[in-house]
Amino acid sequence: MTSGLLETDYALRVSELLVWAMVALAAVGIGFIIRDWRIAQQLPNLPEQPAAVADRVVVIIPARNEEANIARCLEGALCQTHDNYEVIVVDDQSTDATPRVVRAYQLRHIDRLRLVPGRPLSAGWVGKCNACWHGAAQTDGREDWLLFLDADTAPQSDLIRSMVALARARSLDVLSVMPLNLLPTWPERLILPVFYQFAFTAFPLQLMLSEASPPRSVLANGQCLLVRREAYWAIGGHEAVKDKVLEDIELAQALRRAGFRVGIALGFSHIRVRMYRSMAEIAQGLGKHAVAGRKASGLRAFWAVARLSLTLLMPMLLVLASVALNAAGPSPARGVAGLAALAALGAQWAFWAQRYRTWYGLPRRIAPLAPIGWLLYLWIVVRSTAEVWMRRGVRWKERVYG
Repeated sequence: MTSGLLETDYALRVSELLVWAMVALAAVGIGFIIRDWRIAQQLPNLPEQPAAVADRVVVIIPARNEEANIARCLEGALCQTHDNYEVIVVDDQSTDATPRVVRAYQLRHIDRLRLVPGRPLSAGWVGKCNACWHGAAQTDGREDWLLFLDADTAPQSDLIRSMVALARARSLDVLSVMPLNLLPTWPERLILPVFYQFAFTAFPLQLMLSEASPPRSVLANGQCLLVRREAYWAIGGHEAVKDKVLEDIELAQALRRAGFRVGIALGFSHIRVRMYRSMAEIAQGLGKHAVAGRKASGLRAFWAVARLSLTLLMPMLLVLASVALNAAGPSPARGVAGLAALAALGAQWAFWAQRYRTWYGLPRRIAPLAPIGWLLYLWIVVRSTAEVWMRRGVRWKERVYG
């Protein structure tokens, strides 16, 4: 009899401990969500309709098999309100109609646009670094800034003027911009927003808000990256990171180590991008990011995985656990745990509803699907890591990287 009472008492104690552990997890998750929301609100936006500046800017667009995207990119790059600029497209040994499309635009913009054949890819170089460095080497040294744009971006007319204005106002040597991501398909909608949140967790935004942030904390977006000419060549340009797949982050960190000031801003009304067009492209592109990102972020990558798993997966698990506990026998403590779980889930939905709407122009009602996107992204990470371990490497643009 006594033994049975002791066992019952022990089970009750374990149950109560589990309940309060659930409450604690819910509280921690809510705290992280609120913190992420507050930090994101502090990110600067590119100025709207800034005053004209005289700085000379050379826009460099590396392009490899971009016939589906390059026209849209050139349409925006060649209609800038900024006056003093030139556009250089580096044809990175394309096997499609990319150079033909560029030459058609060159006929209409002979004084503004140059098409440069890419140089052969040497051993130890990543393709994009090779193309970017080669494009920068074609300049005449009279420019104040180099603006690296990906070929799949769609710059709006005030992009150059706004970026230079913000860089000058904040005394920056490097400025990258987060564009408005166009996500028309469900794989893009599910996976890419959580991928960006992972990047902002691995490279803490609260540190990026300081232009004098420590080098290892610096994040940059190579889709749209403005660099002061003197700063770029002071470190040797992209040659300093020639073997890096995440060349944008590595370049920004190298510049920061050299003492230059690095910043990031939101440019949703200034530039748009559609990175991938299929699940296969998403898996390839984010796979190479995942493998290279562990080297660039170190242990922060594991912390970011744990933290996003807490805020994206834990709330629903807590709700399900609370339902099971209360079905076994309700109690005031279990009721508190249930409310805490619901509060965590509500905070998660509110955060992602706001993020989907303001950052991606998507309906708020898809917020509950964010955990599915996180699971899909984790699958991509595991898959790409396994491919590298099996020495298959990761493939991108018909090239394989180890």
